Amino acid sequence: MFGRWLEPQPVKQPEGELHYEALVESSQLNNEELMDQLGHDVARNYLNPNELALVFDDLGASDVADYLRANKFPNDIKVRHGDFGEIVTAGLYRRVRRWYVPILKLRYKQTPNQAVQGTDVLAFRFRQSPPVIAVPEVKTRATRKLDLGLEAYDSLEKVLDRLDESLHFALARCAERNHQFLVRNLADLLRRPKERVVERHMVFVHDTLAWKDEIVDRLADKVTHRTELTVVKISGLQDFVARVYQAAVTGAGPRHTETTHGTAA
Repeated sequence: MFGRWLEPQPVKQPEGELHYEALVESSQLNNEELMDQLGHDVARNYLNPNELALVFDDLGASDVADYLRANKFPNDIKVRHGDFGEIVTAGLYRRVRRWYVPILKLRYKQTPNQAVQGTDVLAFRFRQSPPVIAVPEVKTRATRKLDLGLEAYDSLEKVLDRLDESLHFALARCAERNHQFLVRNLADLLRRPKERVVERHMVFVHDTLAWKDEIVDRLADKVTHRTELTVVKISGLQDFVARVYQAAVTGAGPRHTETTHGTAA
């Protein structure tokens, strides 16, 4: 779905260590199909299929929407936008770029409006030698902020300083699910930090009309290490996110066992 929803937009590359890619909405999916698929993806980022099936069994379909609003989906707009950016980023890295994304972090919230600590998304290429970790810093904005890139730069530096904490978190969650392949590989990354490559990534999910390439120019002047920047441009972002979450509330339901690349149920 992500490969049909988003397509590359030609951009001018800045000088220096920043590599810039822009993705814009395509016309391959009609609105109803897009909302249905994005809504389902939002729901599965907060609940695994087994949990969702139990909710349906316990409550019945008529009460599930109220349960999701009260216990899973944030009602704080800022938190909801931040969560949506992480959901888009995880989907992009899993389904289009074919990285391993072993955990969906939003499932581990204790309260709907909680901001989960640590890296926004962790993505891996375990089979490369040496193995590679992508650490995307995600920012979602419906209004213009020209220093957005500088803000993301500072946030990414803090996350990289504490990367092992996020790796431990991922390892513990994979151990709970008895995913031994992921446990072994994550443990190796922790035991041998000098034998891993850490890539700096940023993803900005941004309202199309509020975007200016000056954001990229300012960031490029700051970056001193190779950094991959992806900007996902969405028209009417605030309304778009609201409609996606409404689709998640009304259309949530058990569908099938997850087989998405790099993520288990």
